Amino acid sequence: MVTVARPIGNVSTENVLRLLEYQQYRCSLTGRELTPDSSALDHIVPIGCGGEHAIENTQVLHKDVNRAKGSMTNDEFIKLCRGVARWNATRKNQKESK
Repeated sequence: MVTVARPIGNVSTENVLRLLEYQQYRCSLTGRELTPDSSALDHIVPIGCGGEHAIENTQVLHKDVNRAKGSMTNDEFIKLCRGVARWNATRKNQKESK
């Protein structure tokens, strides 16, 4: 298996395609398979939070994941998802014990 290096430099079509190859055509946060119709370029640290518009600060996400992440950082989004999962597990356990 050939390892592809993460691209550096400008956000360009060529670098985005390299990024997709680097990510093995999988969503960076969920591992979902990506297609041209399901892919969305995302800033890891949003521009509004001081992130740069550089390929090093981007990742390709499934469009549904990107929509849910919104303007959160990866860490904020993952924390939110863990909270949702924890709450739903608690509610499920409460329903099962009744």
